[in-house]
Amino acid sequence: MSLPLEGYTPLVGQNNAGKSSIIDAIGWVLKPSALSKNDFFDPEAPVEVMARIDGIDDDVLGRIAEDRHRNAIAPYCRDGYLWIRVVATRPAANAITKEVWDQEHCPDDEPPEAWRDYPTGLPQAVSALMPQPLIVRAMHDLSEDLGKAKAGSTIKGLLDEIMAPLLQAHAELHDALERIRQTLTTDGEHRSEHLRQFDTDATSTLAQFFPGLALDLDLQVMGVKEFFKAGDLHVTDEDTGDRRRFDQIGTGAQRAIQMALIRYLADTRATEGSRPGRRLLLIDEPELYLHPQGVRRLRHALSNLAEAGFQVVFSTHSPMMLSRQNAADTVIVSKTRDAGVITNMPLRHAVHQAIENAKSQSQTLFELGNIAEIYFASKVVLCEGKTDQRLLTLAYEQYFHRPPDLDQITFISMGSSTSIPRAMSVLATMGVRTLAVVDLDFGYTGARSSRLLPRDGEDLSHVKTVLQRLRDEHGFSLGGNGLPQADSTKSWDAADAWALFAADEEGRALAGDVQQALKGLGIWAWQEGCIEQVTNTDKKGEDAIIEQEQRLSEMSADEIEQQMPAFKACFDWIRRL
Repeated sequence: MSLPLEGYTPLVGQNNAGKSSIIDAIGWVLKPSALSKNDFFDPEAPVEVMARIDGIDDDVLGRIAEDRHRNAIAPYCRDGYLWIRVVATRPAANAITKEVWDQEHCPDDEPPEAWRDYPTGLPQAVSALMPQPLIVRAMHDLSEDLGKAKAGSTIKGLLDEIMAPLLQAHAELHDALERIRQTLTTDGEHRSEHLRQFDTDATSTLAQFFPGLALDLDLQVMGVKEFFKAGDLHVTDEDTGDRRRFDQIGTGAQRAIQMALIRYLADTRATEGSRPGRRLLLIDEPELYLHPQGVRRLRHALSNLAEAGFQVVFSTHSPMMLSRQNAADTVIVSKTRDAGVITNMPLRHAVHQAIENAKSQSQTLFELGNIAEIYFASKVVLCEGKTDQRLLTLAYEQYFHRPPDLDQITFISMGSSTSIPRAMSVLATMGVRTLAVVDLDFGYTGARSSRLLPRDGEDLSHVKTVLQRLRDEHGFSLGGNGLPQADSTKSWDAADAWALFAADEEGRALAGDVQQALKGLGIWAWQEGCIEQVTNTDKKGEDAIIEQEQRLSEMSADEIEQQMPAFKACFDWIRRL
């Protein structure tokens, strides 16, 4: 399994899909530690994580403070990137090896196959490029993760990051504490005469009982940083005045404060251009226990952090954690019996791979970028417009007595049929199971222009012959391509002409043929013409949609099947695939 990581990378997927394991693996490759037996899927096979660090140009290398560290890493950087690997063969600290790629013996193919142990100085150089990650875990163990600000806890890591500028701003405290250390400690240059006298007198007294031993009183003085390490985070209820330690308040309040510290960090941390690398912030389900407005604020804070020197990777179950700006980099995580944990290609990569035209790439990315539902469903059904989306969703719920999202199905409006072929291609490249529901005319227009069906299929000439006959009978307009077009002078809509075509005996047979052809491509075309013919209405617009929704909401499953059988046929097809 492999996945690209951007500055802001959400991981989405069902429970137990492996999102938390991915976060652990990212943290582990940068900060290896002994694994437990449960970390090994196969006790006979090693755990192996490889990481590629990008963006290592001469300017970044020049910011590594130590010459020996810079010289150690430079030979292993090629074209601006470096590969590292961590391998654990068994659950013990001494069973872990850290390796770097032997780039002289590695072809351009990835990942590399030739490796060697870290040379002297490389671990420090890698830490300069990618410092130890700050990991914020889900609320599985409050006492360990969110309790007293002890070393290794989430709160401790956040406070370390937040207090770093404060330590730099108060260098005079360090000087003052250094003077105290010189006065009180045994090896201080200005050790107190009172302490020296104590050392002399106590040693003299001890000699009367045990000659040959000397006593001295060494008073330990903390540095500025140790003051913060020893501190606790307290919370005061402004209404009652009750003041308690952080781990003594409710779970929801704890998580809110934890995320508030992340937002505070985002608000106060400016980009530090002098640093050679980026700090990784890994968060497991950051939206837990937050109300919707808090989730949106947190998303904004994480986005700001990604622009201020952090690389943010998090798992989420909330569509509100995705926005148009970052949805394109979202990674869908899933699990299969044979392949285990797998990751789908992010939308941004899939668009470029599936579409050659740059303008179409940009348009498709914009169209799909803010549709969070595609990341949280196992089956996505694209519709031409909002009428199909709303009526299909409601009819599904009325017929099966459950909303489609409970079956991990989502209906999405693309706004027009022209967007559907490109969207299906991109989502297929992402690995998202995608279907579409379209009007009948798509089979003779969009399906031909996108080459889903032959442009000059033999059926087209037959279709045009039928349409010409129907035009002579009913007076609608045909375009230069021989297909229906709107005619405002006669109050004819192209959909009306296709409805007549679908109702005609000869046209109905041709419509059935194109429906079967499109079904083989994952596309359902209404053989009746469009969804208004399915619901037996001749009106369009918002008022018509509301009227149809009202009718559907009052119908039983049997009534829908009897009066609108095309819905059942469409749903059976969707659920079967």
